[in-house]
Formats: sequence, structure tokens, C-alpha cells
Amino acid sequence: MKNPLRTLAGAAAAVALLGGCTTIETAQLPDALATQLHGQNVGVVIQEPSTFGVMQTRDIALGPLGIPNMNAEGARLRRDGHIGDPAEDIATMLADSLAGRDAAVILAARGQAPRDDVGQILAAAPADARYVLTVATVSWGIMNLPHPRTDMFVTYTARARLIDARSRAVVAEGGCLQPPDGTEHHATSYKDFSADDGALAKTELAARVDRCIHFIKRDMLGR
Repeated sequence: MKNPLRTLAGAAAAVALLGGCTTIETAQLPDALATQLHGQNVGVVIQEPSTFGVMQTRDIALGPLGIPNMNAEGARLRRDGHIGDPAEDIATMLADSLAGRDAAVILAARGQAPRDDVGQILAAAPADARYVLTVATVSWGIMNLPHPRTDMFVTYTARARLIDARSRAVVAEGGCLQPPDGTEHHATSYKDFSADDGALAKTELAARVDRCIHFIKRDMLGR
């Protein structure tokens, strides 16, 4: 008979692994500020992504002790499948939108920074950036929770912010912390996602990222 406390501990560990600790607020870019972006330099900074984890039932049952296994399998799948951090593509889409509609000047050089620390994000941005667009992969991986179902699906969450480099204030923010909406592909076996160097995992991740971009552009840029 399964120990219910151990099962709950495993589920909690799984949520902690993929859920991240970042709070995503929604702050749409004000029309007045959008006008002021015209001709302004915008630097792009990609934040360090969270760990890509693979939650298999055998690891969830171990509670926190199963996290190293989840991390190791996620790292292997990323390596073998050449799965890159989607934050780069999200940043490109958002930057194109700022350049197209708001006539902002997107600087070519991109910075890299740890997650969430505004000071380090600004320090990583080009020196002549008036505003900084930063994007982070908050959580991603393959989820498998014991209740109410045992099948697996790919999940992805990102956060984007536009920061005033002078005042250090976040002037716009969006994310895609959305519950499953039924469009996810579900499989009862991890082999379905890991076969062919993670072909299905990559296809599903691309679909989750597309949905993520939709929510961020809507909530952050109002478009």
C-alpha cells in the first residue's frame, strides 16, 4: 500500500521543480510610454533558465530524493535532443513587436543574467540601453502527477519584463502561468516523449511556447 504522505511529498517536490518561485505580475505597457519608446534604445537580456525536469512516477514516489533523477533525465533529454532555451525566441518576438509598432531601436548585443535580480539584469544590458527587455524561462519540463491522472505532458512557463534603465522600475510585465487548456498532448509513457531524441517533446514545447508568446504579448504589450 502506498504511503499517502510520501506521495504528497513527491507531488510537492515535483511542483517545486517545475513551478519555480517567481511571481508573475501583469502590467500592460501604458500608451504614453509606448509613444516615448520611439527612437529609444532597448537592450535584450536573457535570464538563466530554470532546470528542465522530467517527472516520472518512480521519481515522484521518492519525494525530494527523486529531484536529482528528474534533473539528470531532463539534462540528458535537452542534450540529446538539442533543446535550447525558448526565452531567446520569445525575446526576439517581443523585440520585433516593440520595434515594429513602437519604433524602438533594438540593440543587437544580448546580455545574460541570473533570474529576477534587476541590478544584475541592468548590468548585463548594453551600456547605451535606455530600456531593457528581459525574458526568463521560469519553469519547463515534462509533468507527471499521480492525481488525478498518471499520464505525462510538456509544460512551459516564461516571464518577460520591460525595465526603465534609469529608474530601475518595471514598466511592463507579462507571463504565461496558465493552467492546461486541453491542447496538450498526453502520453502514458515517457518513451513517447524521449523517442527519436525527444522529437515529440520538442514539438510539444514549441506549441507551449507559441501559446506563451500569445499571452505575454496580450498582457504585457496589449497586442
